[in-house]
Amino acid sequence: MINFPETDSVLGQLKAFLSKTEAAPRSAPLDGMRTLARGHIDQLTSAVTIGFAGEFGAGKSSLANMLAGTDILPTGPQHLKLPLVIVKYAAKPETTVGWWDMAPETFAGVDLEKAAEYAPDFISIGLPSDALQELVLFDLPGSGALDESYKQTLELLKFVDCAIWCTNGTNAWRETERFLWSHVTKDLQDNSLLAVTHTDLPVVQESLPQLVPHLERDSEGMFQAVVPIGTPVAVQAMAQEPEPDFELWSECGGEDLAQQVLGLAATRKTRDLERAKSDLETKLTPALAALGVAEEPAKTDLKEAAAAVAAAAAAAAENAAAEPEPEPEDSDLENPLLDNWKAALRALLTDLRDTPDLEITDLLQRCQELVDDFIEQLEPGRSIDSSAEWVVGEFENASDLLTLMQFEDTPHATETVLNIMTQLSDNLSWAGTQAKDA
Repeated sequence: MINFPETDSVLGQLKAFLSKTEAAPRSAPLDGMRTLARGHIDQLTSAVTIGFAGEFGAGKSSLANMLAGTDILPTGPQHLKLPLVIVKYAAKPETTVGWWDMAPETFAGVDLEKAAEYAPDFISIGLPSDALQELVLFDLPGSGALDESYKQTLELLKFVDCAIWCTNGTNAWRETERFLWSHVTKDLQDNSLLAVTHTDLPVVQESLPQLVPHLERDSEGMFQAVVPIGTPVAVQAMAQEPEPDFELWSECGGEDLAQQVLGLAATRKTRDLERAKSDLETKLTPALAALGVAEEPAKTDLKEAAAAVAAAAAAAAENAAAEPEPEPEDSDLENPLLDNWKAALRALLTDLRDTPDLEITDLLQRCQELVDDFIEQLEPGRSIDSSAEWVVGEFENASDLLTLMQFEDTPHATETVLNIMTQLSDNLSWAGTQAKDA
């Protein structure tokens, strides 16, 4: 995911807003602001969608294949008629066929011919490609103004963050293309590229010095940049062994196009970040103040708070351990993890006593590191009872909350830390660990 230093902080504030308003009385305005916060979180954590569009034979599928780093989309003249094809990241190759008004169906592997037999409105391909962790690619059907297929292209372009309009360098930027693109929103035009394809052909390559300035003048204000690209040469350059031919990659326009695409994505993410910050400042934070939950954190001696964390957690664990617990099937339980947890809390207290000027964020970070260390040790059915799998989720939620608090002026932060660590002790006391793996 394309990220910026401020993103984590803004995400933390948005999640804090949702957390702090969870128990507030429901109202239409508050529900609207919670929806707004969730929308910003989705935008900031999702990959950027890049739409590839152009008239028939413009080379958009080849270009999408190049950026995806895999040869998955059919190119050139072919009889397979495909709708919108979405290429995105997935841990294992998979194909999803979908309709606008019906539930989608997914099957393992990638098979566009099989998918086309379903007559879907769109096909989604999932691939384990590193490039697709940053971008989602929309390969739109070829368009033409004369058969009104451009209307479908315009509708589909509404779903993308950025676009690359591919124009065939042998007859670039025809009037039909200009007609269609003139109907695209100004917002999308400002974050799109005009890719001049087939520049690997000698006739196009020779005309580029005159063609590119002409296209820049003729499409002024309609694209962020005009980028020539010889796609077959770019693919060949990156496929060289033992390492890519970076000089050829640069000469054919591959490097420039890749940088321009990342620039589009960064521009989009920057805009999303600025909008989230603006809504936090003008809407969400004032709403917290109106609800009375945006008070200043209480001033608490951190060494006393740390002592309270360790003492209360240990006491809660010992009390819970003293209660009779049901015997799990086929195994006697011991609890060395709980003993390790209490020992770690005592070690934390000792360290804190030697740090008189400790900041609250440092306390939060140390507690989070302790929680994260124990997450790695929790194995249902081995280190903890198989019936206590939910404990792993509790520790993961605690880690997320402690991370969030490091970016937020959480009211009564030390008391919250105390509650978190005590609750985790209770959870470990309940879970038990397998004696044979102690």
